[in-house]
Amino acid sequence: MPDSNFTNEPFNWLSDLTPAFAAQDMWHEGTYNTPALFHVTYKSHGPFAISCGAGLLAEHVRRFRFSPEIIQRMGQVNDGRGCSVFSESFLNHLQRMRLRVNVNAAPEGALLMPGEPILIASGPLIQLQLMETAFNKLMWESTHWATLSALKRWENQDWVEEDTPSSPPHPFNPDGWKIRAAFIGGATTDEILSNVGQHIRVPEPGEGISNVGIDEPGDTFGELPLIQIRRLYKGNHPLGDVWLTQAHEEKASVSKTNVHFTDARTHRGKTVKFSRFQNLYLPVLAKGHPVLPATRLGYLRQRMLKQLEYFHHADLETYPHGWFTQS
Repeated sequence: MPDSNFTNEPFNWLSDLTPAFAAQDMWHEGTYNTPALFHVTYKSHGPFAISCGAGLLAEHVRRFRFSPEIIQRMGQVNDGRGCSVFSESFLNHLQRMRLRVNVNAAPEGALLMPGEPILIASGPLIQLQLMETAFNKLMWESTHWATLSALKRWENQDWVEEDTPSSPPHPFNPDGWKIRAAFIGGATTDEILSNVGQHIRVPEPGEGISNVGIDEPGDTFGELPLIQIRRLYKGNHPLGDVWLTQAHEEKASVSKTNVHFTDARTHRGKTVKFSRFQNLYLPVLAKGHPVLPATRLGYLRQRMLKQLEYFHHADLETYPHGWFTQS
């Protein structure tokens, strides 16, 4: 895929040290092992977002390590007085650290409604902080490019593709991630080429990574962090998204064929009768280990197109989504 703006240069994960500075503060304050729950959210300028980048995150964890070379480069970063900005004890911690983060994400190509996170991550606070750049570059930005491409398809009501094109070459760097996401989002070859030269928009307030606390069982629903979404179906037709906390998951029956929840858009109660449901968030990392199997990009693209078709019949303007209400 020739293009004057296209590069094969690998991404420098130390180009933004802001997360590392925040992590070092946690280390010296003694809060680094505090359990935390993070969401990564994307605010689409259309009626939906397309989840993308989970496969990239799993691949990144397989590749990246705080190797002696990385630690040495961080140790050579100096302030204006020539002193190292990172302490020896913090760098030693990074070199000894073993990732223990759990990440669940919506499948790539899945359609998300407003207010639904791209991913949900839990683990030691310092480790989640250190993964901020990866969450934003691989998940948030991929979701952005996939969503832009899918919105064009949605506007043209173009979700039938008999012959899936071959996925274009995409190196493991921002240009390649952008190409990959646009392809999954249904972009044409010309659209993919034009995307390479575009700049990512700045996240708006309330977007990106946020620390939503620790999810604990309780009786006050809607006040604890969302950790799962049950998407209700009748056959292949989506009927509604039920938002669950950990307490919801423990108390919500999996055998019932009707559910009551409060629509986030209208704040009104809604009862839906369904034939099956799907848990939207699936494991990507388990205790720091990638568990997401590699999937062909053509399949992810077709899954996205099917999502557009199914949700077109569901009518997004009235599609209910919101908190489970205990019956």
